[in-house]
Amino acid sequence: MENKIFFTFSQLRLFYAKILLNFPGDRSNAILLAEKDWSAIQETLYLLSVPGMRESIKEGLATLIQECDGELNW
Repeated sequence: MENKIFFTFSQLRLFYAKILLNFPGDRSNAILLAEKDWSAIQETLYLLSVPGMRESIKEGLATLIQECDGELNW
């Protein structure tokens, strides 16, 4: 049993998978996912909560690499 759990967690981590946990008799379920996937979700939610960030990202994605500055002015 312990080996099966370890294998499942290893697959979860390697393949960006998620596992749906069903609880019999309960109306709520849970999802188990890798920590790095959860961190990525949190980062995305944070970035999308910044006013104007979504539009800035879309604009950047639509910009040709040749039109980008060679230096960053941070």
